[in-house]
Amino acid sequence: MTDQQTRNNHYVPQWYQRGFLAPGQSRLFHLNLDPDRKTLLDGRQVPRKALHEWGPVNCFVEYDLYTTHFGSIVNDDIEKHLFGAIDDQGAKAVLAFAKGDHADVHDSFEDFFEHMAAQKLRTPKGLDWIRSCYGNLDQIDLMVEMQALRTMHCTMWAEGVREVVSAADSDVKFIVTDHPVTVYNPQIEPTAPDCAYPLDPMVASLGTQTVFVLDANTCLILTHLEYAKLPDRKDLTRIRTNARHQGMGMVRTDAFFRDRRLTRDEVIAINYLLKARAKRCIAAANKEWLYPERHYRGTWAQIAQVLLPKSDLWQFGGEIYVGYKDGSSGYWDEHGRTSKAHEFLTRESPRKNVAANAFCGCGSAYTFKDCCQRLSSTERPPWDVYGLRERNLRFCRVIMGILGLHEGATWDDVRRTLSDEQVQRINGAFSALWPDDTDLAALLPRPQPKKLRSVFLGLADPRTVEAAVVGWLPYIDEIVLVNPFFVARNLKPEFSPIDSPAGHKMQTLKNVLLLFKLEPYIRAGLVHFVPDPGEVCAPLGQHVRQVLTRRTAGWKPPKGGLHERLKLAEDEGRRMIRMLPEDSLRRHIAKHAPDAGDAMLDQMVAYFRRQAEADPYQLLQPLPVGEDGAQHQIYKGLNLESALYLATLTGSVIHVDTDAHWEQLLMDAQPAGAASQHVWAPVRQALAAITFPVDLNPVRVAERLTKGELPPINALLRRLADSVASPGKGATPQALATQLRQVRGKAERKDPAIDDNNLLTARLELHVPPAGFFRHEVQRLLVMFAGATRPRSVPYALRLVFDEADEADAPKPASGTARALTDSSAAENGSSSPWP
Repeated sequence: MTDQQTRNNHYVPQWYQRGFLAPGQSRLFHLNLDPDRKTLLDGRQVPRKALHEWGPVNCFVEYDLYTTHFGSIVNDDIEKHLFGAIDDQGAKAVLAFAKGDHADVHDSFEDFFEHMAAQKLRTPKGLDWIRSCYGNLDQIDLMVEMQALRTMHCTMWAEGVREVVSAADSDVKFIVTDHPVTVYNPQIEPTAPDCAYPLDPMVASLGTQTVFVLDANTCLILTHLEYAKLPDRKDLTRIRTNARHQGMGMVRTDAFFRDRRLTRDEVIAINYLLKARAKRCIAAANKEWLYPERHYRGTWAQIAQVLLPKSDLWQFGGEIYVGYKDGSSGYWDEHGRTSKAHEFLTRESPRKNVAANAFCGCGSAYTFKDCCQRLSSTERPPWDVYGLRERNLRFCRVIMGILGLHEGATWDDVRRTLSDEQVQRINGAFSALWPDDTDLAALLPRPQPKKLRSVFLGLADPRTVEAAVVGWLPYIDEIVLVNPFFVARNLKPEFSPIDSPAGHKMQTLKNVLLLFKLEPYIRAGLVHFVPDPGEVCAPLGQHVRQVLTRRTAGWKPPKGGLHERLKLAEDEGRRMIRMLPEDSLRRHIAKHAPDAGDAMLDQMVAYFRRQAEADPYQLLQPLPVGEDGAQHQIYKGLNLESALYLATLTGSVIHVDTDAHWEQLLMDAQPAGAASQHVWAPVRQALAAITFPVDLNPVRVAERLTKGELPPINALLRRLADSVASPGKGATPQALATQLRQVRGKAERKDPAIDDNNLLTARLELHVPPAGFFRHEVQRLLVMFAGATRPRSVPYALRLVFDEADEADAPKPASGTARALTDSSAAENGSSSPWP
């Protein structure tokens, strides 16, 4: 290993630089825009020489830019193996794009965009951008994240309008910079906050164009199709349709514009752009070309007139249908969407001048002044598609129609008559509401400073939702939890409720009842029912599974950590027994009670039937014995990565109700073994001393919330979140601890209207990590799939610790409760509801 060869890292490859040399030339004019300063003998500091004439070996190079160290061991694998392969293929691809041979372009199409994406991140500016997204990264972690992110722009670039322009007719040629992949948006000037170093305009923004000079005479310009079609649009900073950093696409590799030859002034305009977005160094074959600002007289926005394609766009857009040998087919529209589901999920956007007290255009339950008014247009959820809350409410209405609840059917009728076709239609409707091109991050509620929001890291199950979610709404303003329905198109047919519905009857019944229980709170904006992010976005799901597999390798849950899940499984087992046909049920009883006579067997069968009638989760129809009657038991909840992803995007804390989830949170989402911040110990102790009454009657909880009967501790928990998130600005830990002790009596006071059969008591365990809950892998997901370019962490977590006696005697839900909730969920159709 020779240090000189592998530790001098060229972040702009030497082969690429040679494309900017004039014939017979071996050196470039290299200009340092911010030269170092040297101190003279008299103490004065003067800048070093800025302009040099150097060969490619001395230009755009930095010592140990990619080198990693393990003690005294120097590792140069990134330079030799990663960028070695990328540059080998990239050199061929850049040459193919510059020359324009269709066959060569087709063969190197993917290699080109992978090289271009890697080139954007491998420069000092690109690496500084990665650091700015993550916060503290050591060199090893920086190299890991660079590799993970290095293809993140390929899909959108490949879908863009591709134009290769020529400087052959100009006496001024293109320059090369230390950040060759240049991003431009006419509405975001270099002095704007969105362009503050090391930021560039977002590639996903509608009006963003990407400029990549291929050599001194050739330049590639990539433009989003929507912008190319309507260049006079005013909203060029909004996100383009179906923007995504990962995923499949289908494009024509022969679609290029190549006939435009630029004038001298147009080349100067592009050089002006390139220099403005460089970090520190630029180079050219002629030193006069290094000063385009001396000749360019236009504005920043006027550069767009040079970059926009001038030709007819017939080669781009339209729809692509593909048939495969196995009989399957594929579809892509001009934005890369793989279905037409957006046609019924799109709505006419409300007028822009929404009154402050009118309902917000994003579809939330709040007025405009309490929702999107405080956000810029680019920060708001989209107003032209149905939002998260609206999709959940539509799903409720669809289910009620499928099950006949609109026509007077009762919940008992549903349990007796639920058919395979109804299971298919319900699960198919859910999948249709969440097509592959859904931008889930855009639909999530934005962080709300005046609301305490929490993501529930636990199971989404109707049997536990009162204790873990609904019962805590008087204390926590809003709760985010995962929807138990699956996006079935991503499942194997034998596991799919659409392809194999017979095995999903029990699970569909439970899922529907959970949705009905939560519908009033969804409508009021207090519960955000979110599909699993990894199901809606397949590439995100693949990344999460890879991270999850590595993280949990060798992990075993703590003793008793899955106690709650085992209890639910036992409950399901009893339910399966009660569903047996009478002959099978009698044989089962006789096997376990061999001394029972016919009369006793009759009594026990009747007892089981009465239990089934009283159980709202019980199917009241016999199922075949054996595999044909087998029912899937699914316990669905968020994994740690998805919970942190959602909590970060929604400005939430996290709460858990199991030892297993609490252990994973403390082990894997903060430095190993880190204790809760000592400064918050008084708050943690004061909070742990309070016994919280948890009301298990969801209708009564809704009535209390409607009347505004919130316990005083609600405001204190919100204040705690503000204080942890903004140290030194909110209440001090000592003041909060004192206030918690003062309101303890009121917090523990039980409502006399609550009977003990519908009441649990619990305590809250608080954990405040020194730097919040944070994982580099989760921040990577936020960068790749949500466009989050600022490091954020979850400030604290709460663990629900229920009284053991309460857990042992936890009440079973009554059928009357199920009927009441089913009735309340029909409010959209004229039935009574606890919400105004």
